[in-house]
Amino acid sequence: MIQILKQMKVNFIGNRYKAYLLSGVIILIGLISIIIHGGFNYGVDFTGGTLVQIHFQKSVPTDEVRKALVEIGMGEAEIQKVKDTELLHNAFLIRSGKVELTTSASESGAKESSPSGETLGKKIVSAFLARYPDNPIFVDSEDIVGPKIGKELRGKAVWAVIIGWILILIYVAIRFDFRFGVASVLSLVHDVLATAGFVSLTNMEFNMQTIAVFLTIIGYSINDSIVVADRIRENRKLMRKESLAEIANTSVNQTLSRTVITSFTVVLVLIFLVIFGGRVLKDLAVPLLFGVIVGTYSSIFVVAAIVVDWEKFSPSRQEKRRR
Repeated sequence: MIQILKQMKVNFIGNRYKAYLLSGVIILIGLISIIIHGGFNYGVDFTGGTLVQIHFQKSVPTDEVRKALVEIGMGEAEIQKVKDTELLHNAFLIRSGKVELTTSASESGAKESSPSGETLGKKIVSAFLARYPDNPIFVDSEDIVGPKIGKELRGKAVWAVIIGWILILIYVAIRFDFRFGVASVLSLVHDVLATAGFVSLTNMEFNMQTIAVFLTIIGYSINDSIVVADRIRENRKLMRKESLAEIANTSVNQTLSRTVITSFTVVLVLIFLVIFGGRVLKDLAVPLLFGVIVGTYSSIFVVAAIVVDWEKFSPSRQEKRRR
């Protein structure tokens, strides 16, 4: 393994209370932001709205699609270019918080906001035909996400994150011990709360992409935490005369090079996505970039520190035998 930080002797464990304070401040700022904003800026997935997929006969730049939507008052809509296939070319997925339905659709429980019964898909087609009369446009699908469905999705999203935490707790507890499992999950909770606070502070849209970001951060962060936990387990056998705090500090320093290299490569890719990825990828990459940085920080400062303090105030059988 490439070593860019050789023989590091940073006192991470000795500075753990400063790290606790920093983590508390970050999470507190995020929670205050959520309270002030009255929750998150939920997207169509959670609040209800319309999902329209269209495709053109000829190629159209995404920026031109945005300009046409602005003209009909849909400048806030989310536009996603659909990857070309053998059967589908020049397609876009448009997500809008507006729900404009026919009477039959409104009877199913969604709000009818167009007295004429004109669907959002028809409005989009009219806008583009006026702008590009020589480039036919077709509506492939138009789906309505009602408020009730959005509420159900929110519940499922929360359970997806919680179940992820529980499964990781079980895995780490079996592979190492229960205390490392709890410390790892607390670290993941820390990462998700910090990222959620960041999403609120920046007033970014909270949608299914955000849940994907949370789950990605959980998977990324636990990987570093397991590496640190594994090194602590090895060093406990090799450094029998040293205290757990010294063992943990040595272990974190020994794995620091790997952690930095891994995080740097991921952060570099995410920075390029933020700069060149466009609006849709940017909304995914920005919170993910923040989450990866926070996850790297928690792997270094949080996991081992929690185990050390737990053993300090309530020694396990293994630690009692060591002493």
